[in-house]
Amino acid sequence: MENVLQGFGSRLKLKNVNQKKIDYLNSIYEKNPTTGNYVIQVALDKYTDVFNDWDNSPFKKRDMDPDLALFLENCLDEIPQTHGVDICFYLPKEIKDAKREEVIMSGIKTYYSFYLNQAKRSLKGKYQKMFEYIFTSFSLLAVSVFLASISGKNIILGTVQQGFNVGGWVFLWEAISMFCFRRRGELSEMEKYERFLQSSIYFKYNTDSNVAV
Repeated sequence: MENVLQGFGSRLKLKNVNQKKIDYLNSIYEKNPTTGNYVIQVALDKYTDVFNDWDNSPFKKRDMDPDLALFLENCLDEIPQTHGVDICFYLPKEIKDAKREEVIMSGIKTYYSFYLNQAKRSLKGKYQKMFEYIFTSFSLLAVSVFLASISGKNIILGTVQQGFNVGGWVFLWEAISMFCFRRRGELSEMEKYERFLQSSIYFKYNTDSNVAV
């Protein structure tokens, strides 16, 4: 009975924590009434504020403004992956330009597509290195087993055999460590960029004092 009560108490505590999280998100972000997605709101003075002033590439290939990119990523980190995300840019009415909107949306998607591909390449490189470590590990351990079978009481061969054995396990641990821990960074980055690519981007031109800058 005590265990049942403890389990109920844990679930109730978790429910309260989740409800507080939802209440916090609802106090910070608006929700799209149609999709239920949380909306990240950004106020801009002009369209070009989205991009890095130091990058002279065409808008479709230009880097995003570092402060804006950091702000969007921080907002995304707050919103659980179970919820979708919209990005809404607020600008002055007098500069409204549908063609500029398309360019901005395309530029943002290109920006996150580039970094998603970078993360995929980095992860692919880690997988390749991991398989190289595994192959090297098994090769060293195989040599170690062979030397153990022929070394007998030969001290020199025994020492070499131990070296191969230790080296084999070291490479195997490196492969395990890479698979279990080091690839998490790339996986996290990929999830983040994919969420941005799946997000809806739109523009509004009415002044709102509650919009984030």
